Amino acid sequence: MSSAVFIEAGASRITDAAIDAIDATRFRDALSRAVTAVTVIATDGAGGRAGVTCSAVCSVSDSPPTVLFCINRRSAANSVIKSNGVVSINWLHASQTAVSQLFAGAGAVPMAQRFDGDSWGVFGTGAPYSKSAMVALDCKVVDQLEIGTHSVFVAQVLGSSGAESSNDTPLVYCRRSYATTQPVAA
Repeated sequence: MSSAVFIEAGASRITDAAIDAIDATRFRDALSRAVTAVTVIATDGAGGRAGVTCSAVCSVSDSPPTVLFCINRRSAANSVIKSNGVVSINWLHASQTAVSQLFAGAGAVPMAQRFDGDSWGVFGTGAPYSKSAMVALDCKVVDQLEIGTHSVFVAQVLGSSGAESSNDTPLVYCRRSYATTQPVAA
């Protein structure tokens, strides 16, 4: 029998009892079943050049265009993003699993060399973007919040770039492996 935590309607916050009801392992296992888009967050500026694979990205508002993304505070890219204040968010397509792996740290490739294997351009903010990505956004970080092990960054979208083809297949992550999307009959 599975257990669930219910938060009373109208409650202003989750109680400590609710937080204790699920441990980190169970939480990760539960969310491993959620389908997430695979992105690379990249930055460049006075703090240096860095990039990191990220699946915690979502839209916030279209007026002004705003997104948020979450980066582990232990990630080398975290402090570089904070210093530079600009990022690109690159949604990868199915043929870019190697790019995702590279920016996730596979093979311990030095950060500067991670940008050698793909075709990279530079947005107006100075943030590098993948010319091969399905879509890339040029963003300025406007707010940040520290929660647990992660920094939550809020970024205003200043521009975009992306393939015009509607036939691109996005790269997604589910059940701890890469996958793609396939249309289903309605």
